[in-house]
Amino acid sequence: MSLENSRLRFQDPSGSVWLDGRLVEPREAAILVTDPAIQFGLGVFESLALRAGRALEQSAHVDRLFACAARLGVPLPARAELESAIAGAAAGVEGGCGWLRVIASRSGRCAVFAGRMDPSEEGRSVRAVLLPWRRSPADVLTGLKSLNYAANVLGLEEAERRGAEEGLWLNTRGHLAEGCSSNLFVVRSRAIFTPAERDGILPGIVRGLAIDAARGLGLPIHEGKVRVPRLLRADEAFLTSSTRGVRPLVEFEGKPVGRGRPGPVTAAIAEEVRRLRGIDTAEAARRRT
Repeated sequence: MSLENSRLRFQDPSGSVWLDGRLVEPREAAILVTDPAIQFGLGVFESLALRAGRALEQSAHVDRLFACAARLGVPLPARAELESAIAGAAAGVEGGCGWLRVIASRSGRCAVFAGRMDPSEEGRSVRAVLLPWRRSPADVLTGLKSLNYAANVLGLEEAERRGAEEGLWLNTRGHLAEGCSSNLFVVRSRAIFTPAERDGILPGIVRGLAIDAARGLGLPIHEGKVRVPRLLRADEAFLTSSTRGVRPLVEFEGKPVGRGRPGPVTAAIAEEVRRLRGIDTAEAARRRT
């Protein structure tokens, strides 16, 4: 399946692209074929959610960008310049709801651009399948937001081919790790289970907020081994990501998760996460109806 024929087709930016300190039209935002990002996927990126014209968790995303860049030897602009570019791109998205991407190559090139997102995408129920490949916790790129993203694209294409929106990875130990673009949470008897960092995951920023939300609500939260049978026996499950928030996982491998619809624990976590993110919960609920 080609990207042109799938739901993974790249969304066009809204407005100008900030490229190396100047604003250019999207079609002019080009890099050389000899760039390390093109040749080797040697670079880093961050994806941020935009709500009401502002980037959510901006400081945490920029912190992670700098940490990943340091590990991969990727130079970045000064933090103040980068944060100014993010704020400018966020303000330029019509309607205020969207996504924002920061991309940086080892060559020193850096781009910031943003686009619109259908507000109903936040919190939308999803289906998932188990991917046929495995992810190694010992891989040098584990836990990095690297431009070497082919495995995740292939995973999403595999999920789409099988009628799902997300693919779940096993690690080399046979434990569930994460989705291609999300972190996994499983609910059983109101206790919540999520794979730990040592299982080979990228610890997402909204994952951290979901853990904080569970603790704030007095719900037991366990970070550790999550095997497939636990998901198959779950009362509920949900996925988290920066751009789409908390999404109920209602089907796995063609079978309903729990009752096959969003559950009360997921709803409580989603509402608390929206509160922690500063999102108007009444407006978010209206958009999903």
